[in-house]
This record gives sequence, structure tokens and C-alpha cells, in this order.
Amino acid sequence: MITIRNAQMTDFEQIKILEDAIFQFHRQARPDYFKAQYDYTRQEYEELLNLPAPIAYVAACRERIVGICFGKIEQTAGNMVCRGRKIAVIEDLFTLPEYRRQGIASDLLEKALEQAAAQKAESMELCVWGFNESALRFYEKHGMQVQFSRMEKPLSVLP
Repeated sequence: MITIRNAQMTDFEQIKILEDAIFQFHRQARPDYFKAQYDYTRQEYEELLNLPAPIAYVAACRERIVGICFGKIEQTAGNMVCRGRKIAVIEDLFTLPEYRRQGIASDLLEKALEQAAAQKAESMELCVWGFNESALRFYEKHGMQVQFSRMEKPLSVLP
């Protein structure tokens, strides 16, 4: 049975495994963009948990953490064009491959959406890499839509 609960400081070692898997997935798809090595640290995890309004949920199967949903609720600054807004931002949503297609990511996202609504956030926002087609389909299935696209054209570097 899978349970969704708040992340705790004692979860760090297991969460590090999932964070490392997220990095490796991105690194494999875009080695030109991501560094060769990255080590998710206890300090990063503590900073997440100590945010004023963290989104920090885990999916656990018995004692094993099999999914995470991390982010925050923040107030954006307005400027001459855009007004300031209170938004929820998802930074990581991940389920171990062997636990996918069981509704775990949907349950984690739903928990984050409930928290965002309870804290009167105007929207839930996140970034998805273009190569991650399954994530794009997942978020669209959950009612999310493209806000804007950031595009790139790699340029050769002169020697």
C-alpha cells in the first residue's frame, strides 16, 4: 500500500536516491547542458524543508520512499508589465520506474494542488524539458497547459 505524507528530515538518504535518479535522467538526455556530476546534499534538503511554504511530499511503500513532490509556494514580484502573484512551483515530481503507472505521481500532484489551494495560490507552475514527453502528457492530462516556451539554438563555440 502506498501512502502520501509530508517529507521528514529522516527521509534524506532515500530521497537522495530519487534526486540522483532525476539528475541522471536529465544528464543522459542533455549531457551538453548538465554537468557530469551532481550530488544532492543534506543542506539542499534542509533548505527545502525550512522554506516558509514548502511543498514536500513523499510516497512511501511500507518504509521505502518511491516518489517525491517538491516545490514551494511563493509571492512573485510585480514589474511594469506583470502583476505580482502568489504561485505554487513544483521543482521535482518523480516516481521510481518500478512504481510508475499506479497513480502515485497523480496522488502527489493532487496533494500539492490541495496545499496550494489552501494557501490561496493563484496557480501551480513548473518547468518540463522538451525531451520529457511522458511528463508533458502527464501534466496535460492533469489540466496543465503551456504558459510559455523557452527555445534554444546551440551555437558552435569558437576555439
